[in-house]
Amino acid sequence: MPKNNRKAWLVAGAVLLVWFAINLLSAHVRSDCGLPAVLGMSGCADDIRRAGFPWQFWESGGFAFRQYWSWPAFIGDIGLGFLIAVLAGWLAQRWLMSSGRAAV
Repeated sequence: MPKNNRKAWLVAGAVLLVWFAINLLSAHVRSDCGLPAVLGMSGCADDIRRAGFPWQFWESGGFAFRQYWSWPAFIGDIGLGFLIAVLAGWLAQRWLMSSGRAAV
């Protein structure tokens, strides 16, 4: 595999990791008791757990327990993350090839 393709894959992987971190941060901020509640390790009573960025695909909990799951939002979140990662990898590869830095 040429070095410029490897760098493009590294950029795409880094973008996916950032996207995952943003989703974790969003779950922490949107949930009542933070990330421990989302992971099921919270001792909070009546906490509402939420996940999904930019579209919320999961919500669970509350005083009158409610559970919500949205497949379109889940697929949209994952699809948008992959689309941004592929676009970032493609742009990195294109920039590396056009700037003459492919041999670096």
